[in-house]
Amino acid sequence: MNGKIRKISSPIVVLLLWEFASRSAFLLDPLLVPPPTEVFAELYRLIVSAQLFEALWSSMRRVFLGFGIAIIISVTLGVLMARIRIIEDFVDPLVELVRPVSPLAIFPLAILWFGIGDASKVFLIALSCSFPIILNTYAGVKGGDAALIRAGHSLGSNKWEVIRYIVLPSSLPDILTGIRVAWGIALIVIIASEMVGATTGMGYMVLEAQQTFNVERVFAGIIVIGVLGFLTDRALRWFRRMLVPWHQEYREQ
Repeated sequence: MNGKIRKISSPIVVLLLWEFASRSAFLLDPLLVPPPTEVFAELYRLIVSAQLFEALWSSMRRVFLGFGIAIIISVTLGVLMARIRIIEDFVDPLVELVRPVSPLAIFPLAILWFGIGDASKVFLIALSCSFPIILNTYAGVKGGDAALIRAGHSLGSNKWEVIRYIVLPSSLPDILTGIRVAWGIALIVIIASEMVGATTGMGYMVLEAQQTFNVERVFAGIIVIGVLGFLTDRALRWFRRMLVPWHQEYREQ
């Protein structure tokens, strides 16, 4: 209980200190760091006018599409890399070559290839999210119980049945971890890409507020993005626990 109280109280303490520091106009300039009461008033106006929901829908539509593409391609590729040596030898150098490159460095190319619309952002999200999912899927499949795989073969299961009924279930905890990491990357990439080339979305809303010196809206947008990231991460953690309650991580709790 004490731990839960501390987790709840820490944001409240920060908000109170922020309000005091901004209102005092001595520690913080209220023009640059407005008090949270004014920020939440602006957030309320965004909610009432439906601008917030329109921006959220634009961003999340792009995220879900790119993220779904990344999951399908990356899980498939990760399994194939772990099971077929030729594919591993061919794909692994490409993954390690492209993985360190910042998504924003690739964004100009994405605009040239797909235009300034949604396609370039979906491509960038799919590419950026693919690497943690590929690597975690690969690690999960490689680290699977070899005895179970041999038992499956000895009982007459073919290669694809072994993958479906043994390899994928045993590697699911690692795959879900990769998906959770990739989700955080997807949120970062969509906000950044919308600031560079978009006319809708959360990133565009924050950038437009900055350009018109609506600092309250900038902070409101940042808070919404932070809360969205926090809640979706919690949902993914809960989802993982529901899917793999047998995993050692949860048995020890």
